[in-house]
Amino acid sequence: MSATITIPTELEQKIAGRAAAQGKNVEQFALEALERAAELPSVRELLADVYQEIDESGLTSEELDAKIEAAVQEVRTKRRG
Repeated sequence: MSATITIPTELEQKIAGRAAAQGKNVEQFALEALERAAELPSVRELLADVYQEIDESGLTSEELDAKIEAAVQEVRTKRRG
């Protein structure tokens, strides 16, 4: 497959700089970046097990929100020392 995209000048300059720093041309650099991006799982895929556990837990949205808020507060308290 072949595709043509228009890249804003500022982004093109950044890409060209990074490509040159790696000893690659812009096309090689962009292709590798696209390949990496295509391999990354989506947030939904990353959290699929979490969603399943929540569904199976029987918690209501309110109970889940309360648990999340409590966990966030616990982390904040620990960070403050």
